[in-house]
Amino acid sequence: MKEKILVVDDDSDILKVVSAFLELEGFEVKTVQSLKEAKELFSGFEPSLIILDIMLPDENGLSWLKELKTHYPILPVLLLTAKGSVSDKVLGFEMDADDYLAKPFEPLELVARCKALIRKRDLFNNLKARGLKVGNLWIDLSAKRVFKNDKEVKLTPTEWKILSLLVSKIDEVVSREELRKEIWQKKKIYDWSRVLDVHIKHLREKLEDDPSDPKHIVTVHGFGYMFKGS
Repeated sequence: MKEKILVVDDDSDILKVVSAFLELEGFEVKTVQSLKEAKELFSGFEPSLIILDIMLPDENGLSWLKELKTHYPILPVLLLTAKGSVSDKVLGFEMDADDYLAKPFEPLELVARCKALIRKRDLFNNLKARGLKVGNLWIDLSAKRVFKNDKEVKLTPTEWKILSLLVSKIDEVVSREELRKEIWQKKKIYDWSRVLDVHIKHLREKLEDDPSDPKHIVTVHGFGYMFKGS
């Protein structure tokens, strides 16, 4: 199945050139000239990667980037920026853009960067399927084992359930309510109960270098917890 790329740019000449080069490399390409068109096409097309111009006639591309990364954190987005626009690049990376190219650019470089981003996405998905390496942690999802600095860390069944649920939604917030329902399906755990917090505390003590300042199992105040992959 062909990888799909959605190109969003208001310059028709750029769209023609980019589309031609990508199609020569076997990609299925759709092009649009506004964010309105991009949003209308997105769900039905389901792109593998988006090439997104920042300066568009109806809206700034960064606004959609933020929305995309909230709902589709693994979807690669390559930004097209004006030459020398450092502020756009900084803002883009702060909003989790995966790469950028300044105009004018070489089409062959664009193709190479697209291929690299898709390879990176595939590698990440494969790691999620069989396991995950984050910092000094290796989490083997299939074998239900965790290693820190190449030494196995023993978790209780409940600790493993909490960790695997958080890891399965890496870089996403998992609410306290969702954790309670998934981990203690047949038990009534009241909102005021601290049982979840106790298990999170034990997990941090086993996995974090500094449990008082966790880098991986973090609290998102007012919502729940997140396992950070970066």
